[in-house]
Amino acid sequence: MSRALVNSVVKGSLWLGGLYSYLPRGVQQAFSAPLGGLLYWLASPRRLVVKRNLSLCFPALTESQQLALARRFFRNVARAFFDLFQLWRVDKVALKQLVELENLEYFENAKETFRREGRPVIVFAPHFIGLDAGGARLQLEDQLVCLYSNQALPAIDAWIYKGRSRFNQPMLISRRDGIGPLVRALKRGVTAHFSPDMDLGPRGAEFVPFFGVPAATQPSIIRLAHLTNATVLPMVTLLTPRGYRARFYEPLLFPKEESLAQGLERIHAFIEARIGEAPDQYLWAHRRFKTRPEGLEPVYPPKRRRK
Repeated sequence: MSRALVNSVVKGSLWLGGLYSYLPRGVQQAFSAPLGGLLYWLASPRRLVVKRNLSLCFPALTESQQLALARRFFRNVARAFFDLFQLWRVDKVALKQLVELENLEYFENAKETFRREGRPVIVFAPHFIGLDAGGARLQLEDQLVCLYSNQALPAIDAWIYKGRSRFNQPMLISRRDGIGPLVRALKRGVTAHFSPDMDLGPRGAEFVPFFGVPAATQPSIIRLAHLTNATVLPMVTLLTPRGYRARFYEPLLFPKEESLAQGLERIHAFIEARIGEAPDQYLWAHRRFKTRPEGLEPVYPPKRRRK
């Protein structure tokens, strides 16, 4: 199948997804379970990654418990994906009803600190399934700057870009352009929405335990905080029966006298604690441990090469 044909099929699928978003909320959620079950079987490479991550991070769970957790994860992924069609369509009032924002005073205090002391704000949003829902809701409070990864298919890329650009003229910077534009925007007082908890390769990474497993982790958020004297404010967005809950937490502090590894250990401790509250809502489909310290064997099977 040609790339152009695939892109046309994707466009049609996105159009159908838009129609799906007009169904009653209860009907949408009823569909998410079977769709998640189908995704579990169809996305076999990702299923293997999820199972491997769960076995590494939750060795105390039995195999059947890990399997049940994996199935719940895929159901949540299906629901969150189809929710995007609604999140990226509804007006401000409906969006506020769909995504509840808790502890907003932390964010308001941080913005007041910027006005008083010139300290910008970095919202640290780990990769939970509700990440985009929280980002959409936060756009209603302030202009945002964030990095995004270009998608292979133009139709998907355009859909995501449009969906993430709805309110307050956010600045979406491609990772291909580097972090410089984000730093300049941050210094001007634009709030950064930052999600650095991914394995981006060995360059510049620190190997820091994540659930006891060495994980290549970029210290970019700590470097940004040091460079701009920013307040780092965690925000985690979780699925709820009615929609989503985006919650702010107390700022994370990164004294310059401590090592980068020490700061990253506290970031991981924060993420692990939030995962403990909703273990089926973290992005387990990401190959978090693909970069290994020298001398350690790979933990994932090699990717199949496309013919």
